[in-house]
Amino acid sequence: MNQLLSWWDGLAPRERLMVGAAGVMAVIALLVIGVLRPLAAARDAAAKEFADKQAVLGDLERVAVRFGPRAGAAASVQPSGESLVVLVDRTTRSGGLVAYLKRNEPDGQSGIRLRFENAPFDDLVAWLGELQANQGVGVVSANADPGDAPGRVTANLQLSRAGGP
Repeated sequence: MNQLLSWWDGLAPRERLMVGAAGVMAVIALLVIGVLRPLAAARDAAAKEFADKQAVLGDLERVAVRFGPRAGAAASVQPSGESLVVLVDRTTRSGGLVAYLKRNEPDGQSGIRLRFENAPFDDLVAWLGELQANQGVGVVSANADPGDAPGRVTANLQLSRAGGP
């Protein structure tokens, strides 16, 4: 450190000014290269991801308009007065899915969480469609992983009656 100070003291005032300006420019260059460029690249990547997700959302909205439930159909649903736990038990039995239902727990007053293990995917989707069409019960969230055989899934579902959360 003493050598650096003695070197600095040995410089002429004009040389000190030039070395100081070069140091400031070096710090600015390091900030631009090390901080601002990565931030700009991250911002650009986030903007591209946002635009991609907006495009997917637009596609989903177009599909929903084309294939989604019709406004008159939703009004004509006459749900039974039974609780979701009883409704799920009754409909899984009649639909042949009761053997795959491993967890059935209420989620508030109008919701239920279910876990199906190694269930036939087509039967599960058909059952969900019937629940929605006949009882006004919709899927709030779903997570499915491949089961032990082709066409089988392990699924975690959260269902809710229309007008629920």
